[in-house]
Amino acid sequence: MSFTKVELYGGAMTVDLPSNFADVSQIRQVPDNQEVYLDKDGLSSIVFDILERVDKPDLDALKYHLEDVVEDDVNATKLWTSNSAVFSKLP
Repeated sequence: MSFTKVELYGGAMTVDLPSNFADVSQIRQVPDNQEVYLDKDGLSSIVFDILERVDKPDLDALKYHLEDVVEDDVNATKLWTSNSAVFSKLP
């Protein structure tokens, strides 16, 4: 599989995406806080979403934002497990 370096949010960050993913904003409007890429075969998508900071512990903030994303399906959504990640190369 080959990858392409893609600039997100006007170059504020970059990511290597599979080469067969296309920028959805080329075919429809995407909110300013999102970057959306679609597999050209239509089988999957990748969404980058900048979220507003909430004054809660990490896990509670995660649940808060998850509920916002699933909106109407919040009662049918269950968070089975969570864990902390350590990014050793980030300050």
